[in-house]
Amino acid sequence: MTELPYTVDNIELIQEFINETRERISNGVEITFTGKASSELDDLMLEYDISVDDVENTILNLSPENYYRGIDQSGSADFNVCAFRAFVGKDDVEIYLKYGLEANGLQILIFSNHIPDFPMSQPFKN
Repeated sequence: MTELPYTVDNIELIQEFINETRERISNGVEITFTGKASSELDDLMLEYDISVDDVENTILNLSPENYYRGIDQSGSADFNVCAFRAFVGKDDVEIYLKYGLEANGLQILIFSNHIPDFPMSQPFKN
């Protein structure tokens, strides 16, 4: 995934992505998980008691400071995808959270939500 450089325009771009996500959720769009992301969530549920609601709450509380990589098109160019370093659940478990917004629709699709395999930078964090 592409890492956007720290610029005012890029921070605004990520904020627009986050705002669009919040708007879709407030309009009743449910978050969908890929098979891989669903399996990862199962692991988080077993190990840390994290639920779908916890992931949704984390998404609703994202800021540009959480930004890690993106915004890229998915392989079939039907989603705009962005990745974040986020903290989820009552224990604030760090996760790699990658999700997409459907380009010509309303779907919110989680591609990854797991403990990071390596340290994650946050290029927009002061």
